[in-house]
Amino acid sequence: MKIVYLLGNGFDVNLNLKTRYPDFYQYYNNIDSKSESISNLKKSIQNEESWADLESMLGEYTQDIKSTNEFIEIFEDIGDNLADYLKEEEKKIDLLKIEKDIFFEYLTFPERSLSEAQKNKVSKLRTKWKNHHWSTYVITFNYTNTFEKLIRAEEKSIQIGTHNGLPINYNGIQHIHGYIDNSMVMGVNDISQIKNQEFHNEPEILNAFVKSQCNQAMQHTIDDQCKQHILSANLICIYGSSLGKTDKIWWEIIGERLKDDCNLIIFEYTNQKLSQRRDYKRETIRDGIKKSFLEKTNLTKKEKEVAHSKIFVGINRDLFNIIKNETNK
Repeated sequence: MKIVYLLGNGFDVNLNLKTRYPDFYQYYNNIDSKSESISNLKKSIQNEESWADLESMLGEYTQDIKSTNEFIEIFEDIGDNLADYLKEEEKKIDLLKIEKDIFFEYLTFPERSLSEAQKNKVSKLRTKWKNHHWSTYVITFNYTNTFEKLIRAEEKSIQIGTHNGLPINYNGIQHIHGYIDNSMVMGVNDISQIKNQEFHNEPEILNAFVKSQCNQAMQHTIDDQCKQHILSANLICIYGSSLGKTDKIWWEIIGERLKDDCNLIIFEYTNQKLSQRRDYKRETIRDGIKKSFLEKTNLTKKEKEVAHSKIFVGINRDLFNIIKNETNK
């Protein structure tokens, strides 16, 4: 059995790091601008709450950019300053406060953070592979190395648990968007998300800003490796991701995998107040999350109906609450 995790920025936020884009903007706006173009960008960010999604809004903002050189100047300024900011945030992790055993358990049995009914269903699905080797693989959308610091493993493959007397191994991580100081990918899913249509025929912009083309331009094949991991997974877990349109290609690939012998767990955080007196409302929220995800796939109506039953949703669950004396008192 193969479990594949896809980790978004919520993973770092859960470690008490201020890695949301609005946190970065506070830092960015206090840095002297190198040009009028960058200054104008910052003014736009200050006036738009929708800039919570930097990549999507930068695609929209291209309508105010006049040339390839101006775009590249803005794009690289944001990227460099974001990398510097995240590098400082990453240093704030206190590894002495991490419950490593609990971390391994979450990696091995993510369904334990679901509701009781969902947990039972996933546990039953696992019985298909009770006499097989199990492995966990991680794909992160983050530029930081926080996961590697938590796993603290020099070897690519380490044992993180057991089942039925057999080992459960962690078999590595891939950074689909690169790292803070290496192969950083920041952009949109496709040219339709670039508002300035004149840029649709500018190779330099497309190689920098369309994620799939950026990965191809870098020629590291990491995107191909990640795709193969997803297409061979039996259980996929999405954690800490907004399921945004700028990563639509990955939701489409997961959709394809759901046609076969695979299930999906989506862990979602919501600011919506969920009263225990009205706990039945969680099912409406779960159903909405499933439908929202499936709308981002290329599945037919019939295929979506089948896939719907293969998706489980955890809302504000305790997965990866691994900090001693804070979330695990």
